[in-house]
Amino acid sequence: MLLRLRLLDASQTRSESAGECVVRAGDNLARAVWLSGLLPPAPLCSGLGRCGRCRVRVDDPGLLPPLPEETRLLGEQAVAGGWRLACRHTVPDAPLLALEAPRPVAASRPAVSRAEVRPSCGGALAVDLGTTSIWWRALTPDGATAAEGRFLNPQAGAGADVMSRLAVAREPAGRARLAACARDALRALVRELDKADVREISHICLAGNTAMTDIFLDRDVSGLCAAPYRRAYPGDTWERLPDLPPVYVPPLPAPFVGGDISAGVAALRERTPRPFILADMGTNGELALLDAEDRLFLTSVPLGPALEGIGPECGHMAGPDSLTDFSLSPSGLIGRTADGRVFADAPSLPGRPGMTAAAGPRPSGVSATGYISLLAALLQAGALGEDGRFRATAAMPVARALLSRLSLTADGARLTLPAGLWLSAGDVEELLKVKAAFSLALEALLKEAGLAASDLACLCLGGALGEHARPDCLERLGFLPAGLGARVRAVGNCSLDGAALLAVDEQARDALRRLCDGARLLSLTDEPAFHAAYVRHMRFAWR
Repeated sequence: MLLRLRLLDASQTRSESAGECVVRAGDNLARAVWLSGLLPPAPLCSGLGRCGRCRVRVDDPGLLPPLPEETRLLGEQAVAGGWRLACRHTVPDAPLLALEAPRPVAASRPAVSRAEVRPSCGGALAVDLGTTSIWWRALTPDGATAAEGRFLNPQAGAGADVMSRLAVAREPAGRARLAACARDALRALVRELDKADVREISHICLAGNTAMTDIFLDRDVSGLCAAPYRRAYPGDTWERLPDLPPVYVPPLPAPFVGGDISAGVAALRERTPRPFILADMGTNGELALLDAEDRLFLTSVPLGPALEGIGPECGHMAGPDSLTDFSLSPSGLIGRTADGRVFADAPSLPGRPGMTAAAGPRPSGVSATGYISLLAALLQAGALGEDGRFRATAAMPVARALLSRLSLTADGARLTLPAGLWLSAGDVEELLKVKAAFSLALEALLKEAGLAASDLACLCLGGALGEHARPDCLERLGFLPAGLGARVRAVGNCSLDGAALLAVDEQARDALRRLCDGARLLSLTDEPAFHAAYVRHMRFAWR
């Protein structure tokens, strides 16, 4: 049954209508709201019921009976006032459902500042189509940067990870809606570039993982939805799409190793000592190893959205309002924001003259790099065991001070953090699963290439996590074997760098095609011993 859904904007002083759309009874409410196009996208936790970003206030609360987890996360008063977690409800069988939804604060619209623009015509547009964000770079005909930026992927309302998007895209109507979201965003970007005098975008190079690319092109994704996984579209083609310049798609070497990784390899191939590994630690972990003989080895594992700051109870995308780094002091933990503000377990920090807890607004959450440094600090202090459990007793005074802030809730153990935040036992488990999957993939890739970790010239970490995560923390937690942390190289958004290279260099496209044609793919989840190996890596240590 098709129903009307009325959305109201709760960010206004007085709620104003954001519009109405037609939805189907029984559809997931969060997806219906954020894929309606009536509100800006929001990075959601894929239905885990943990982040609270999908909260909506129901005009008639009786249509959506409250759930226990909503009371725990939102509070009794909010639930009594009609607030619900949209991800935990379906659209009710009612003629009209009126909701208020807070307007997301994350950048969600393409924008080009004239101050950013080099006064020259654009020759091409390089795009990194990420699951969470879309990064772009406008290029002059000679390949120089004219303007660049990023915005939230408007598909984010369908869920934070690849599998959530695929669940929507399995149906032709859902796939068409997701494709339209991303295409409309690029059309808007091209228009904004034109307004900012970056004209004549002749073509686009679009680098994205296989699922994001197939959805953007509105291609069948059934081969990516269930094992045995298969890739239906190999990339390395020019596509013609309505109201967009011609789009070049880099090679998609495997079902879950896409054009973002192949473009990253293209960017690093001539400037990086070998053998090297390029690792993208996003919602899907993708690793590419290029050895001295120009052999390319590839693998991928699902990591989930935790490394995007989505999923943990206090998870938050990196920004000035999140804690991005933790360290130890004699009295406990010190948390820092990206802009240098300091928050501690006590108002003053012993042994650090002049350093006090930051005043002003408290951070809203903890970023992925914050969680990595936090777990490494707890492990170092002895408050957390390699098995991922909070220890009942501890020998070190700092560990005892930390564990004094441990409490038991209905959902399990919870450790109080600076700035009124917390770390739950469930959060630790989710991050331990990420560690296990990544270290297993790294170990298996090295074995397939016949290399030891000591043979690697460098491990290239892409994206924001590579730029901000501390290698010593990754090594302490067992993401990396001992000694490899010293050879970690942050390579930034090398997918976007590669897309910019491929957009203007035909020889680079030819070389990448040959490299990917001969690539060796290691399909970890199809290995008979995968589960046993995964369990072996479920420790905060290299195994």
